[in-house]
Order: sequence, then C-alpha cells, then structure tokens
Amino acid sequence: MDDEYDSRIDDAKQFLKLAADADSNNRAEALEDLKFAAGDQWPVEIQNSRSLEARPCLTINKLDAYCRQVTNQQRQARPRIKVHGMNSEADAKVAEVLTGICRHIEVNSDADTAYDEAFDYAVRMGWGYWRVVTDYVREDSFDQEIFIRPVRNPFTVYFDPNSVLPDGSDAERAMITEVIPKTTFRKMYPTADDGSFNARGTGDAQAEWVMKEDIRIAEYFYTEREEATLLQLSDGTTLYEDELTLEAEALMEQAQVTIVDKRKTLRKRIKWMKCTGMEVLEERTWPGRFIPIIPVYANQLTVESKRKKFGLVRMAKDAQKMYNFWQTSLTETVALAPKAKWLLAEGQDEGHENEWAQANIKAFPVLRYKQTDIDGRVAPVPSRVSPETIPAGIMAASESINKDLQAVLGIVDPNQLPQGNISGKALLGQQQQIDLNNYHYFDNLTRSIKHTGKIILDLVPVIYSGERVLRIIGDDGRPDMVTVNERNAVGEVINDVTVGEYDVVMDTGPGYNSKRIEAVNAMVEMTAGNQQLFDVVGDLIFRNMDFPGADTIADRLATINPLAQIDEKSDIPPQVQMRLAQAQQQMQQMQQQMQQMQTFIQQRGDIEQVKQDNENKRELMRQTAKAHNTETMAEVKVNDQNTRAITSQNKTELDAIVQLMLHHMDTNRLLSEIERRNQEQYKYTGTAVADIDQGQNPFMGAQ
Repeated sequence: MDDEYDSRIDDAKQFLKLAADADSNNRAEALEDLKFAAGDQWPVEIQNSRSLEARPCLTINKLDAYCRQVTNQQRQARPRIKVHGMNSEADAKVAEVLTGICRHIEVNSDADTAYDEAFDYAVRMGWGYWRVVTDYVREDSFDQEIFIRPVRNPFTVYFDPNSVLPDGSDAERAMITEVIPKTTFRKMYPTADDGSFNARGTGDAQAEWVMKEDIRIAEYFYTEREEATLLQLSDGTTLYEDELTLEAEALMEQAQVTIVDKRKTLRKRIKWMKCTGMEVLEERTWPGRFIPIIPVYANQLTVESKRKKFGLVRMAKDAQKMYNFWQTSLTETVALAPKAKWLLAEGQDEGHENEWAQANIKAFPVLRYKQTDIDGRVAPVPSRVSPETIPAGIMAASESINKDLQAVLGIVDPNQLPQGNISGKALLGQQQQIDLNNYHYFDNLTRSIKHTGKIILDLVPVIYSGERVLRIIGDDGRPDMVTVNERNAVGEVINDVTVGEYDVVMDTGPGYNSKRIEAVNAMVEMTAGNQQLFDVVGDLIFRNMDFPGADTIADRLATINPLAQIDEKSDIPPQVQMRLAQAQQQMQQMQQQMQQMQTFIQQRGDIEQVKQDNENKRELMRQTAKAHNTETMAEVKVNDQNTRAITSQNKTELDAIVQLMLHHMDTNRLLSEIERRNQEQYKYTGTAVADIDQGQNPFMGAQ
C-alpha cells in the first residue's frame, strides 16, 4: 500500500467526520422526525409508565395523511426537463433530441421512483437524495448509458457542509456508504483486504460499522483543481495546452487555424474512488463537472451561523402529541366509567336476585320486582342511574388541536371548507390557495431535477460521443428512434450532440395527459354546432380521448378527412394510413379526370364555334359562286356536301371519344385523339377560310 492511497483514505475519513459533525444536530432531529412520522410518537418514559399501569397509550397518526397529501400532489404534476440552446453552435432540432434523450434516461432508469423517495424523505425529515451514474448497457457491450438511481437511505450520504445552493450544484465533495456481506465483497475484490471503514454518523444504516460478517465500503467524490494554460483558436474554439497533440496541430495547420490567445486558469476535475477503511478498491475521473449526487431540501434556515434543515413534521409534533394524549384520555374515561346502575329498595329483588344481578349483562325481556321493601312499605319503581357524561373539555380540546394541526401544516381539511352552493371556480381557487402553502416543497424538487438535467447534458457528449441509434421519448410519452452523430454522404454530421452549449428549462404545471383532457374539452366546446369545423378536426378530438374505441373512431374519421396528415410520425395507424392514401389517390384521380373533362368540353366548344364560323363562310362562298357558271356551282355543292360529311363524321367521332372518356379511357390516348381530329379539321377549314379572305375560290382557282 503506497503513501498516495493512504493519504486519500485519510482525507475521506476526515471529510466524513467533518460532514457528520457539521450536520449532527440536523441528523439527530431528522431521525426523530422520521420515527415520529412512522408512528413512534410517545415519549419513552410516559409509554413505559402507562404500560406498567396497564393504561391505554394510543397513537392517532394524522401527520402521515398530511405528508401523503403533499407528496401525492407532486406525483400528479411532475416537473419535466426541457433542453434549450445557448450559443450559435446549438441547434433547435438537436435540442429536441437531447430533450428526448433526457426523457429516455428517466424512463429507462425508472427515475420517478428516485424522485418520489427523495421528495418523501424531504417532506418528512427535511432532505433526500438521488444520484446519476453511468454503466455499460450489457456485460458484452462497450456502449454506456446514463442512469438515475435512488438513494434508499439519506443518512448514508455525507454531503459537502459548505454547499449552500438549494440544488447542491456548488458541492465540492460527497460520500455514500453501504454495507455488503463479506462473502460478496471477496467475490467482487478477491485480492482486497476485508477490513472495515470504521466511522459512522448519526442515523447511518447499521448500528455498528465493525461487523463480523459484513463490511462497509464508501464511494468518495472529490474535486481537484490544477493549473493549466487555456488556448483560444482563431475559429473560436478553446482547448488546454496539454491537449495540443501533434495530430491536433496537423489538423489545425490543414484547416489554417491558429492560436490567437492564451491564459492561465485552474482546471476542475471530479475524482471518484471506492474504498474500505484500509485501501482503495477502484478509482477514476468522473466525466462531468458536477458531483453526481443531487439533494432535494424541504426547509432551510440559518440560525446563529448554523443551518437548520427540517420538513413538514418538525413543527407539528407538539400538536400531534397533544392530540394523542387527549384521545387517549377520552378513551380511558369512557372505558373506565362505571356502567349504568339500577336503583331499587332493599327487598324489591327478592326471589329474582339473579335476574337483577345480570341486568347489565343480559337483555332480559322482563324484570320482576316487588312493590314493597323489606319492611313491607310501598316502594317506588326501580330506576336506572345515568353514568357520568364524557367531559366536555376533552371534546373541545380534541377539536381545537385539529385546528392547530391544520394551521401549523398549512393544509386545511376539505370537509371544513365553506359548504353550500359554491361554483367550481371558487372551489378550484380554494384548493389552489391550500396548495400554495406548501408549494416551496415542489419548487425545491423542480430545482433539483433541473440540476439533474444539467448533469445529464454534461455527460451526453462523453457517453454518446460516437454514431449511435438511441431511443428518444416525446412529450406524449411515445418513443421514437434517432441516430446521433450520423455523418451523411457530404460529410456533414447530423444530430451532433457533442457540439454546442445547452441549458435546461423546467416545464411545470399539468402533465401531458391533463393538457390532453383540457384540449378535448376545448375542442368539443368549439365544434359544438359547427359541423364544418368538426369535419376538419373530428379525428383529432377522438384521438385525444381515453375511452375504449376512441382510436377506432378517429381512424375512420381520418380516412374521410382529406386534410389528415399521413406521414411516418402521425398518430394514424399504418393500415389506416394505407386506406387513407388510397382514398386520397382516388380523389386525386377523379379531380384530374374532372379537369380533363372540363378541358375537353372547352375544346369541343371551340370546335363548335369553328364549325359555326365555317358554316357562315361556306354561305358566303355559295353566294359568291352564284355569279359563276352552273358547272362551278355544281362543283361547289359537291365540295359543300363533302365538307358537311366530314363535319358530321367529326361530330360522331367526337361523341364516341366522350363516351370513351366517361368509361375511364386512358387520358393520353384521349388527348392525342382530340388533337389529331382538331388538326384535320383546322387543316381543311383553315385553308378554305384563308383562300376566301384572299378573294379566291378554292374550287375554281384565281378570280
């Protein structure tokens, strides 16, 4: 064992002692609060005294319900991590990918469990923790993942006593201890000494650190700062001078990048080691800039330069103790009160002594008595003496303590709110007012989750540095696959998560499901009585509903909605997308056919107009031909008949073309046929018209 290892172990022991001493009062009071919230609410001396006297010692734990009310409100509106870019190298699309990666890490780690446990400890005793770790995906893989793990016992964490920020981001050191069986330890570290880390703080898990069959090990995070020279390059990037390798210099020369400035600085590194009380078992440099142990605090006050940390239970303990005492006194008073007695004269029970002796035990249908006493005098009818009533003071004290509890905790029983004809808006306002009394618990949790997001963003460029396919999760909880750091054909890197600076902005308020319900209510209200709007958004309304069959209705509405989006990321299932695409294709074909029909009708109208013009010009030709001889007129008549025959034939053929088109004739063939007929007719009629315009008779030659 070398001196370097010994010095670091000594440093770890000194830090544990420092953290335990600085937080000793808080640990002792927090442990008492935790026990009190779990039901250990009577002082030991009073409990022992009552047990010896066989007197009742009741615990009516009202605090647990109040704590659960605060924690369950947090579960209904969970804070959500959202990533935003911070500089010119950041990209909005990459920010969305990083947001999806953060959600994937939370889902993959079951981070809700870690958040809930830490928050529950904070509410009950004052603080809780979770941690961020990195680990390989599988035993046979080199790919690593980021995980969020719970800290089951917050007393096993020794946090930097100099940390003052509410999210713990300024911590320089932290330690987590655990106890494992020595048999397991020997399998994990067969060459290590199974000595024990012989120190502990108040509230730590086991009663003893030196154990026969178990061993305590510690994970110790600490910060190192070393002097370094920071270089600024002409392209705006920075790097440390000791990172300037020959390969990096060659790349800089090739890219014509030069060093424009340098300065001395302190480089921060987070170190991690796992050790026993005798040796270091593992060690490495943590790839991030922050201690990956995240605290969540409840209430903090600085009193005489000492920081007090406490939760919801601390200020309500006295009221809870009083409530237990008065309820115990009430029960004891009722239990020990004598039963109602019968008052009768001596001798009235003669002959029926057993019946009267058991009158308070058995319900006899008849109680017989004598009308005279032992001396023969007339005696009154036997009567029952009423027992002593429950003291009104005890009842009033119990009711008063209930109000004290609610005032101290800032949580009002809904049954004690004003009743009657109150609007829903007024009830919501009352509930919001109640929630505001303890909103700082939720706000502190939001800060801690935000710091967790920053730690994840700090680790992503290192853990996901290469090209890799990752699952990301959207706002609605639906997964998607994306490739990060992918280089395309032209050398550009798509979804590069290793460049740019990003920050976390927390998304609080109602979750996605609550927002979806609100959206459905708003859409239903808007579309009520508006059929045209419902035809456009009807499928979206039903797709956001939760009842069975809503998606089926949405799919059917989407198939008849031409505005429905049918890309690979839409909500419409693939089989419905296929039917919808086919329907849209058929509608497009019908629209094309309608356009072709309109074009053809327009062309036919043009033909009819040309026919009419030809008829007029032929009439002119006939009038002109009357001036010539009979032979010429006969020839003109013959040509006129030919013209009419051609026109009639064209009309018949055009009608046939229309019929073919109506029977879904191929569009190209239809248009070709129309063009050919038009050319033939214009060729014939156009020549005749041109000749007439020039004063010539096409049948007789020049005049």
